[in-house]
Amino acid sequence: MVEESIILSGITTLREIGFFDFLLPFILFFAVIYGVLSKAKIFSGPNGEERKDINAVIAFVIALIATTTSWVLLSLNYFLPWIGFIVIVILGFLILGSMAVGGDITPTLVKYAPYGVPIIALTVFAVMFFALGWDKMLQGTGIAFSNTDIALMVMGIVGVIVFAVIVKSGGAEASPKKEG
Repeated sequence: MVEESIILSGITTLREIGFFDFLLPFILFFAVIYGVLSKAKIFSGPNGEERKDINAVIAFVIALIATTTSWVLLSLNYFLPWIGFIVIVILGFLILGSMAVGGDITPTLVKYAPYGVPIIALTVFAVMFFALGWDKMLQGTGIAFSNTDIALMVMGIVGVIVFAVIVKSGGAEASPKKEG
């Protein structure tokens, strides 16, 4: 019989008491909503000071309502791992781009930032399209790709394009030019 590790048994216990199904989503909703309310400064006192108590109560109520709604939790549990995965992929490309140009890629990112959001949106749309409809397009052709294959191909193509843009622009200067 395989003995379960202490960490796995601890995670199992946390899952059984609802830590992942209620407490973590509640904390996430509360933190995001409280942060947005604090930044927006919708509720201010007479002297313009921030009303943290009102922000906290509103964030608490919205987080409590959201975490007691099953479809919200199901959606959150489905999309958060994907968001984490996409962030890791983007960071990987940023690290590779930084290594390729030999320095800081911040100027390149600032220069191409207006193009980033549409590229990411198109990539997400393409992955969703291929994941939901690719098999119907190829029906009867004998060609068979899994949804994972298509998603990886799309992410790879976008990654190569981003990498090429970073390398072509040269990033920041690796070392300052000396006058002399």
